[in-house]
Amino acid sequence: MGTRSFVGSWLRFLYPSSMDAESQSRELLKRVRQAVALASRASTAESAGAYRSTFRGSGLDFAELDEYRPGDEVRHIDWNASARAGRPFVRRFHEEREGHVLLVVDRSHRMHFGSRDTLKVQTAAVVAAVVAILAVRNRDRVGLLTFGEDDPLSLAPTKGLQRAIRVVREVLTPRSVSDSTQSDLTEALERASRLARRRALIIVIGDFLQAEGLETLTRLNNRHELLCVAVRDDLEWELPAAGLVQIEGVGLVDSSDGRLRRRYAKRRTEQMAEVRTQLAKAGVDGLELRAGEDPVAPLLNWLQGRARRQRGWA
Repeated sequence: MGTRSFVGSWLRFLYPSSMDAESQSRELLKRVRQAVALASRASTAESAGAYRSTFRGSGLDFAELDEYRPGDEVRHIDWNASARAGRPFVRRFHEEREGHVLLVVDRSHRMHFGSRDTLKVQTAAVVAAVVAILAVRNRDRVGLLTFGEDDPLSLAPTKGLQRAIRVVREVLTPRSVSDSTQSDLTEALERASRLARRRALIIVIGDFLQAEGLETLTRLNNRHELLCVAVRDDLEWELPAAGLVQIEGVGLVDSSDGRLRRRYAKRRTEQMAEVRTQLAKAGVDGLELRAGEDPVAPLLNWLQGRARRQRGWA
């Protein structure tokens, strides 16, 4: 598919009736240029240093078993060897010349939503672009795995700028999305485990509105470096007083009812607390972003701060 046909098809998907074809093309080209500019701006020497610091240990090969010493990471304990020896042993690694980065992106129907002229999937694409460009400039390999659609994509980690460009293009390319996503994350993480044959940095980008599938994270995080980026929209947390609205899984409700809006906000808060609890149990670090806001600054601040703080959600 050529650039013009890709531009036109994507905008027809996003703006089926609000723009004519020429306006749609201009708008998408503007968004593409902005995404490229944002990703390039992130590729400074300081950001590259944050990348290497953040992703330290993502490209490692097993070297030897050694007795546990204070300060060693618990996740590197070899429990079988420790049981045989009667004292704790850890697996030592040496750094590879090139790291492997795998982006796991939610492209379900929930990600194709936005109340501020930007869809969540567009924000996810900018995050993917920043990470992919930083990775290829660090001579690392980048791969992509999508879920939440009828024909999910799997691209094994490969080197080169063209792979970074393809990652962004595939995140944005319209495809048929799945109506049900409750089990998609579990399946996606299983696919990620198979696709990342050696130790890798795995970044999961989605909205994380449900806790289903998060139990798989613990096992994956024991073998890989795992990060989660949650992209949210304000309307998903606080209903506007807009009269009758359709809520997924609930049906038609009267959003002008203040009690209903408070119950809705409370339930969303509880859901997010459950997600945070599950991720904390798995030892997974995470970042929350808002669709419609420039994600580059908070993303880079998060990357730069990971080496200085305890893991958790920012």
